Amino acid sequence: MAVCALVASTAAAAAASTGATGPAGATGSTGPAGSTGPTGPTGPAAPDASISSNWAGYAISGSSGVVRHFKHVAGSWVAPAVTCTAGSATYSAFWVGLGGLSRSSTALEQTGTEADCDSNGVAHYSAWYELVPAGPVTVRLAVNPGDAISAAVTVRDGNVSFSLIDHTSGATFSRRLRFTHPDTTSAEWIAEAPSTCRGQSCVPLPLSDFGTVDFTAAAVRTVRNITGTVVNPDWNAEPVALDETSLAGGGARIFGPRSLVTAAPTVLTDAGSSFAVTWSEQALNQPGGPGGRTFPGFGT
Repeated sequence: MAVCALVASTAAAAAASTGATGPAGATGSTGPAGSTGPTGPTGPAAPDASISSNWAGYAISGSSGVVRHFKHVAGSWVAPAVTCTAGSATYSAFWVGLGGLSRSSTALEQTGTEADCDSNGVAHYSAWYELVPAGPVTVRLAVNPGDAISAAVTVRDGNVSFSLIDHTSGATFSRRLRFTHPDTTSAEWIAEAPSTCRGQSCVPLPLSDFGTVDFTAAAVRTVRNITGTVVNPDWNAEPVALDETSLAGGGARIFGPRSLVTAAPTVLTDAGSSFAVTWSEQALNQPGGPGGRTFPGFGT
């Protein structure tokens, strides 16, 4: 997502999720405290992950120089409970989407949930969708930590359809919007540090401590009706790790002195349909580890 502007509420100024090019939106409602649902064992970290200042998860695109177009992406996760500390506002978003991977991309179609902490140490949970370059839209679907969420984005005949299902509460959301120039050259399953923007200048916000979030049931369909998970010979799967040391050329402490936060995906399981993303914190004097290419995520 892209152009971000923080929206203040009486409780906090909470940014909505933002990916490769997207603005921030309204704050979500305060969700009751709770624990995440049961999760499987965390696997080993994915090797040679590309580095982003705000994305962690998996992205897919065409392989061997072939441009691949995707028309449907879906995935599920358990909304994590964030650990909040008074005096520190933090933000996190979890989503599936199409587009936004390439540096030249000007569009991104995505939907998901958000878990933020205001400066009083209170957690806020919400759901949203976004059609970059427009800003995110918070939807009327209450999200509580531990809720089992499924999400999907579909592009067809100049329209983009979003769907969210909270399997725990039974609540659903769906919307179809006209969008004549979508980016369909990539698909993503991402945990993200939202960004704040002034004009075209955007900076990722501090990432909430969400512990571990498990993505499952990852699936895509191309415009040629090729279906698969994150892994398929017809496209390239790229693990992406979030590392705040990638900001401003490495090691920039734009939010003041504090530990640097990272988030890394595990290796894929279940035939490429499942993985986890784990939040971690490291001392300021510890450099980021080796990885793949520098990811063209927002803020890098």
